[in-house]
Amino acid sequence: MADFDIRGVREDFPILSKKIEGNQLVYFDNAATSQRPRQVIDGIKYFYENINANPIRSIHRLAEEANEAYESARGKIAKFINAYPDEIVFVKNATEAINLVSFALPFDKGDHILTTYLEHHSNLIPWLRLRDKGVGVDLVDIDQNFELDMGGFNSVSEGTKLVAFTHGSNVTGTITDAERISKLAHDSGAMVLIDAAQTVPHMKIDVKKINPDFLAFSGHKMLGPFGIGVLYVNRRVFGREKPFLTGGEMISNVKMDSIKYADMPGFFEAGTQNIEGAYGLGLAVDYLNSIGMDRIAAHDKELTDYLYDGVKGIDGVHIYSGRSHERGPILSFTVKNAHSHDVAYLLNKKGIAVRSGFQCAQPLVEDKLHAVGGTARASLYLYNTQEEIDRFLSELKNITKMYG
Repeated sequence: MADFDIRGVREDFPILSKKIEGNQLVYFDNAATSQRPRQVIDGIKYFYENINANPIRSIHRLAEEANEAYESARGKIAKFINAYPDEIVFVKNATEAINLVSFALPFDKGDHILTTYLEHHSNLIPWLRLRDKGVGVDLVDIDQNFELDMGGFNSVSEGTKLVAFTHGSNVTGTITDAERISKLAHDSGAMVLIDAAQTVPHMKIDVKKINPDFLAFSGHKMLGPFGIGVLYVNRRVFGREKPFLTGGEMISNVKMDSIKYADMPGFFEAGTQNIEGAYGLGLAVDYLNSIGMDRIAAHDKELTDYLYDGVKGIDGVHIYSGRSHERGPILSFTVKNAHSHDVAYLLNKKGIAVRSGFQCAQPLVEDKLHAVGGTARASLYLYNTQEEIDRFLSELKNITKMYG
């Protein structure tokens, strides 16, 4: 059992008391987005009622308080992943963070990018589109255990500008060996981008140890608000990028014949930012720290093991997750003779929320997992319980009986 007060935690999340179709909500769609605790919800309300102003531009009291709130959040997030504050760029989400890198790095004809078949579309399409510029893009394959084929990284060469890979698959739950891959890439002179949207909410991340050049994650998957995310940019690559967006605050000096850009992270933060979102994400980090990431990781593992053990005993269910040596709290599965959307619909009728379809990873699900019609996916977080898993398993058994 969790070594923190799970009942007390659940009381912090108002939505968990909601009923769906007359049934108590069981929220198993955490890989898509997490729920928000009162501390974050009330904190954003406090921001609008007491701080609301545009930071940086003015010297009045509210603007100074807004700037302090914004930069304080940046500092919290930097400490959370063991970075420096100027390495933290606020963006809309992990998708925007990855796209920012794809536009800001000067990719040219003949350059090479290596990514993998485990990727969410957010860390695949930005690179595939660069083929139109003559950039070569290759994908590292996966093995029967949903592990990356490490031999595929032998294709990293002097012409490889970037190796982009996920730290945790949103479909199979596979946790990749980010530190090893990062070293392989750097040894060949390539830069490294890591999609950590599925791992930052669930485990302790140390960017100094993993050593990427870029790391992206979203606030809404880690108890924070929608519309705020983070791009970590290692200091060693400062100055290699071109501007992504131009306008206010990302400049230092403007003349009609010259432009001097601001230093990082302002260089990538043009215009008015999502100030209340950053503030809310800082509160989410406070909440996660109050429990402890090691405790959250242990709770996730305990629940995930319990879920897998339960599902393995149900005839007619095929599992597409969990074969790797290390896995996140994600279970993707299909029910024989049933479409994934039908499975999700029937679970919803009993108040159980899961994801269904290609999980925004169609090449992985269709080409590698051969899951026709996609998969259903249950994903867990710190407020989920074994009792909820028992309800899920009971309804899943009923669904398999229904489809024969």
